[in-house]
This record gives sequence, C-alpha cells and structure tokens, in this order.
Amino acid sequence: MYENFLALYPEDAGDETRHATGYLPMEMMGGQELVALGAGKSFGGGIMRIHDIDQSRRAAILIGEAFPEYRDRIVPFAKDWLGRQFAIPTRKRTPIAGQVLLIEPGSGDAFVVDATLVDLFDREMVEDPDTFLAADLFSEWRLENSERIPAGKCVGFKVPIFLGGRGAVDNLEVSDEEVYWSLCGQLRSQVKG
Repeated sequence: MYENFLALYPEDAGDETRHATGYLPMEMMGGQELVALGAGKSFGGGIMRIHDIDQSRRAAILIGEAFPEYRDRIVPFAKDWLGRQFAIPTRKRTPIAGQVLLIEPGSGDAFVVDATLVDLFDREMVEDPDTFLAADLFSEWRLENSERIPAGKCVGFKVPIFLGGRGAVDNLEVSDEEVYWSLCGQLRSQVKG
C-alpha cells in the first residue's frame, strides 16, 4: 500500500513521526496504514505532508472557518505545499466511502475527488501530479527556493486566485498557514457575500 506514491515522493529526511496514533476512521481502507506510514512527516521534498492527530485537528478548524459548509463534516489527513488540504468528507461522523475532498484556500474552491485514500496517493498523485499536487509549479518554485517548508507553514498566493492572482511563482510566498487560511477565508466570505 502506497508504494507508487513513495517511489515518486520519498519521505523527507529529518522529519519525525509526532503522534502516529490513529485518527482516521477505522473503516477507511488504508487510513491506519497512512497514519503509520507518515503521520507528521513530509514527502517529495516538501510537496506533501501527512497530518498527525494535532495537525488534523488544527486543519479541521482552519477549514471550518474558511469553508463553513464543511465545519464538522470532514477529517483532514494531509496537505500539499500550497496549503491545500485533503480531507475525508463525513455524514453524521461516518466517512463517505470512495470520496476525498481537495480544499484550496487560494482558489476558494473545494473539489470532490472520487477516489479512496489508496487510489488518491497511489494513482491520482502519481498519474496526475500537476492537478493533485501542483507539481509543475512546485518544481518551478523549488528552482528559486530550496529551503524546507516547516509544518506550520505553506507557500501561499500573495493575491489569491479568486481575486485575480496568477498561479505563477512570482505570486507565491512562504506564509504562516493559519494566517494564510484565515485571510483567504475572510476574503472568500466577502467575495461570496
């Protein structure tokens, strides 16, 4: 399980598992294996980070504030370098089988992906890395920025896409993840209002 993902995005050196206790619903195929594989660790030079239990809880709060329609209806399990969160949607605290959410603060959108956890990592992220991890932009950004992205940070858009910002390296900066999500959430609610 997760061999294809690991072959393309190996674990980053120096990351330590913080809280590898299970936090994904037990009935989620591949959930406990994902937690055991890399809770709290980053992969692929920082392109992806799997949440530990504390990061998952923090991400759920960020998502709920910026996307109130998902408050108490998701279990975040990972984020990419742009701070986009991957979460399992739930209904009455029961996971919705075969679906994953990709929630993007910079675009102000959330997308339903018809895939299991294993399919998301081992197929989607491997076969379509530009869509699921913005790998093309990551490679371009890495040419000018070799520093490691710490757990509480992300690379955010200076001007969010939903406000006309460009998906280009010159519109990116390392940001505190909570500040970035809060700002994008406030702007998103004003635009939607």
